[in-house]
Amino acid sequence: MQPNSLYYGDCLDWMSRWDDRSVDLIYLDPPFNSQADYNILFGRTEGGAQYKAFTDIWEWDDAAAERLDRCLNAIARPAHSVIVGMERMLGPSGMLSYLTYMAERLEHCHRLLKPTGSIYLHCDANASHYLKLVLDAVFGPRQFRSDITWRRINRTGRGTRRLANNADNILYYVKGTSFTWNQPYSAHDPMYVEKMYRHVDEAGRRYRRDNLKGAGLRKGDSGAPWKGVDPSETGSHWAIPNAALPDEIKALSSQEKLDYLDDIGRIYWPPRGKVPSYVRYLDEMPGTPTDTIWDDVNSIGASSKERLGYPTQKPVKLLERIVEASSNPGDLVLDPFCGCGTTIAAARKLNRRWVGIDIDAFAIDIIRERLKDPAIAAYGIPYDLSGARRLARERPFAFETWAVRRLAGFVPNTKQVADGGVDGRGTIWEQPEGDLTKLALAQVKGGNFSLGSLRDFGHVIERDSAGLGCYLTLDRIDTSGARSEAARMGSVRIDGTPYPRMQRWSMAEYFDGLPPKLPLMADPYSGKPLQTRFI
Repeated sequence: MQPNSLYYGDCLDWMSRWDDRSVDLIYLDPPFNSQADYNILFGRTEGGAQYKAFTDIWEWDDAAAERLDRCLNAIARPAHSVIVGMERMLGPSGMLSYLTYMAERLEHCHRLLKPTGSIYLHCDANASHYLKLVLDAVFGPRQFRSDITWRRINRTGRGTRRLANNADNILYYVKGTSFTWNQPYSAHDPMYVEKMYRHVDEAGRRYRRDNLKGAGLRKGDSGAPWKGVDPSETGSHWAIPNAALPDEIKALSSQEKLDYLDDIGRIYWPPRGKVPSYVRYLDEMPGTPTDTIWDDVNSIGASSKERLGYPTQKPVKLLERIVEASSNPGDLVLDPFCGCGTTIAAARKLNRRWVGIDIDAFAIDIIRERLKDPAIAAYGIPYDLSGARRLARERPFAFETWAVRRLAGFVPNTKQVADGGVDGRGTIWEQPEGDLTKLALAQVKGGNFSLGSLRDFGHVIERDSAGLGCYLTLDRIDTSGARSEAARMGSVRIDGTPYPRMQRWSMAEYFDGLPPKLPLMADPYSGKPLQTRFI
């Protein structure tokens, strides 16, 4: 495991290779068993271009049965007992499929955490009650710290015949009895400020007058008189806020501490009476200690600058609170389902080391673009033609996604089966001349080249009146038949420049740094012109 790197593939595969006790904090926002698909939608893209980021539909299948058998036969596994109980209660079902999937990954999360480490599991009401049982089995019931409720949206819930679901759950566990904890604070409520900090000094600073005495008699200097005030007369003692004192003053007597505070104007003497108070300024207070109800972090709105178009994207402020609370600068933060990289963005901002894993190559590209750092190491992503061949052989759909994303401005198709001969789409920035649309199509062939498939793709381009199409292969295709078919499609003039309407481009050319001859394309995220030709 290399810090500050991305990993492409199933997090179970990667985590199983890494050393025990190597991570300080894990945050994971896995599928919720919501029984829905989540697509990335791209504005201003013709043809309804979108890409399925992940599916959250769980069914009982052969893979689920294999996961269950592995757990039932391994009595020493932490999740064994709870999965046995859930199998009896739920039977073969989508929920049990989901829980066996999560149990395997949570066991590795526990193994990877240092004894002082923490884990935050983001979920919702669909499965939070079951996931808490799995976490109790893996980490131990006593390691549970909090069930955080994040109020993410405001929804009326009208017509649903149930209360609106406006919140997510974040289950917080620790691995050992000694763990990293930095108390988070929220901004004070304005009504509280008006009521409690109602005084304003000459400099415009708000303050309150706090009691300098605590209940109960004390021997020694904390119970002795100071400037004519004897705390013992009221059955109390001096309770001085030591946190407000410099280190060299903290070692002095109570009376000397009070003298210091009085000298710097932090003691208030009332016009009548002789009981002094401590002047506590609002701007010196960190805020209200955060509890388990997080309603001060807004979800990402449709017009937010932070919005990337990625489904289930969480706000950076939410992850900053978690990272700050349970790690220190230099610590290692792991996100096994890193998606569009919010955890990574928060960790980088707060000077933590980080590692992100995602099963979708698209997520790797999004994170690199988000952080404006294309040089971030990404393991599992092809770095040469042999790696591309291996990906095409072992995971053909993943290869399609990765190959289409090498064309700047293109997004992979939502469908990967019965896709109508289209694996990706993009939008040309300028209107092509003639009756053609701004639509650009892509088709990927990871196996052997067939002239018939190239000819069929040409028909798809004509069928959809696309401005142009890109036919992507592993090896460079330059046969006479391929040249003839491309020539048959002719050229298209865009912004006064002719372009072959049928583009032939290969991953071999990609690794050689040879871009396709594409016109200016629209950025699928923003709709603005995109200057680069391939990623």
